[in-house]
Amino acid sequence: MNITVPVSWLREYLKTDVAAKTLANYLTLAGPSVERIQKHGTDLLLEVEVTTNRPDAFSVFGLAREANTILNFENQKSSLVHPKGLNTKLDPDTKDILALDVLIKDKSLCPRFTAIILDNVKIKPSPAEIKNRLEASGIRAINNIVDISNYVMLELGQPMHTFDFDKIKGSKMILREAKEGEKLKTLDGQTRSLPKGTIVIEDGQRLIDLCGIMGGENSQISLRTKRVLIFVQAYDPIRIRKTTQALAFRTDAATRFGKGIDLEGILPALSRAVYLAKKTAGAKIASELIDIYRHPPAGGPKTIHLSLQKLDQYLGITLEPARAARILTLLGFTVSVSAQTITATAPSWRTQDMNSQEDLIEEIARIYGYHRLPSKLPEGEVINEKESDLSKVISLKEALKFLGLTEIISYSIISKELLALTGVQPLNAVELANPLSQEWQFMRPTNLVSLAAIIGQNQNLHSDMKLFEIAKTYIKNGDNLPTQNLYLSIALQNADSAKQNFAFYKVKGIVENIFEALGREVKFEKPKQNPLFIKDQSADIITIGPERSRRVGALGILSPSITTYFGIDVPVAACEINLTTVYSLPTTAKNYRPIPKYPPVIEDISAIFDKETLIADIIKEVKKAGAPLIKQIEIIDIYTDEKLGADKKSITLRLYYQKSDGTPNAEAVEKIRDAIQIELIKNLKAQIRK
Repeated sequence: MNITVPVSWLREYLKTDVAAKTLANYLTLAGPSVERIQKHGTDLLLEVEVTTNRPDAFSVFGLAREANTILNFENQKSSLVHPKGLNTKLDPDTKDILALDVLIKDKSLCPRFTAIILDNVKIKPSPAEIKNRLEASGIRAINNIVDISNYVMLELGQPMHTFDFDKIKGSKMILREAKEGEKLKTLDGQTRSLPKGTIVIEDGQRLIDLCGIMGGENSQISLRTKRVLIFVQAYDPIRIRKTTQALAFRTDAATRFGKGIDLEGILPALSRAVYLAKKTAGAKIASELIDIYRHPPAGGPKTIHLSLQKLDQYLGITLEPARAARILTLLGFTVSVSAQTITATAPSWRTQDMNSQEDLIEEIARIYGYHRLPSKLPEGEVINEKESDLSKVISLKEALKFLGLTEIISYSIISKELLALTGVQPLNAVELANPLSQEWQFMRPTNLVSLAAIIGQNQNLHSDMKLFEIAKTYIKNGDNLPTQNLYLSIALQNADSAKQNFAFYKVKGIVENIFEALGREVKFEKPKQNPLFIKDQSADIITIGPERSRRVGALGILSPSITTYFGIDVPVAACEINLTTVYSLPTTAKNYRPIPKYPPVIEDISAIFDKETLIADIIKEVKKAGAPLIKQIEIIDIYTDEKLGADKKSITLRLYYQKSDGTPNAEAVEKIRDAIQIELIKNLKAQIRK
């Protein structure tokens, strides 16, 4: 996260003579990175990048606190001055005390809620100093009360909100989860449909606040406002982040609430806001302080015990315990040192990111200076890690390239129309909460529709496209994150529409080559209904191995509903293979076989089979009967005609007879051929064609 900080504002709390450029260098070297310094009138602006785990530095004072630590360690003269009014007494200034009834229905939504009512408020423009600092930081000045809430947020990192107290119906606030279908018009004039679970506040009659993000228009401060409710609080960060994502609506306050708030800093921030309201608007406190604190952090302040031996091991140097303790003390920790251990208790603003010894070591190392640590590679035995899927995918892409396929990369988001082609219902698909357009509405459950779309878009330029894509698919998994498996998807455009059967066997042959490259054995089985493929022109891909058989994909001729949608008038053969599952399975052992010295005897056999007879069963019978002489079997032709008989097909097989010690003689070939024919007739009721 980047914040813009006027140097004059920073120097109000950081008392040092160090030049702005030098200060920026110190910060960048050991803390938040100053990316740019630019002139703004008579002032300078620092554009500072703060890492996401450091919400304590998302403010002017937080940055001053960080800079003061670094400068003091570097022996530069520096001191830290706190903003005025942090300890303002919050007792009523009037006898006519106003009351506000607050109910928090679920304490987990709001760990701390503070509020106070101000009376006698005069709404007018803010003083020039506040107005100029806000505008220099990128926030538009509105009026003295609204500006105070933004000013304190930038100054202390604590978001807050102001209401016109007289617009709160029944002087009542109920903090709860939003219900299905509830809406709220926010301060920016937009009416928002609230996701279920959003944190909201309602008064006696209607919603008045989208908590942690933006207030409701119906309770905003106006020129007629006389009584103001200021409330400062913390919310469940996860809920705030989910709401901003669901609404595609993020504010500066939401960003800070989403990172987590220092619970102990809430009351000082409220005191500071009241101090400024008294100073700039003549306000008087008209209520008792409301402070609903669920509980301080469990177990009190967080304490970590750091081994000095571990510290030296990580740093690569021997650092004096007193020096390490001084760094932590400068950072606000309460520290004690023993012979072997530093015990450090984190300040309230660092309890979120301080959880282990390594966190303390990181703090010590960065303030000490990474540039002061020795530059040498760590020693030790290199761990033999499992080969990553990325390296496997790279090898697979090489194999696919040599098979004549071209890689494409397409969008993972598809429209509702394309989702319908996959056969997946919208309720069972992963839908984006805030799609940019109707074209990008669902995460795709298969990649094949994307490949078909590309063939359709380019068929006027190419007539024989062979495409593949390796990408994740997204399958809904209840309320959990979607299942994201890595798939290899292939689509082959068949230029000759009359040879649909050959398109099927072509993609089948590619799949066999792929699994040979992957080192796994597969078989093909008749599938259940698959909406992606023609029923009688598809097959499931099943692995063979020591474990149980696993379905890892499917192949076939794409359904006409898909090809017609994209205007493709020729068959498209395709397959999809679940690489996530395949890579989880053991590979088959590879055996070396020398290339035969003697040529094979090649001959063709034609036979008529029932149309329902599977090619896999035919090949299985031929292999069994032809062992050990048959080395290779090819499908040469599949022919259907009324002359063959109803529900019949003619299949021509090309057989390769081969031996390692010589060319098979005619007698040996004839013997094997007869055995093959007998088995085909006996087991598959084949009619051998002469």
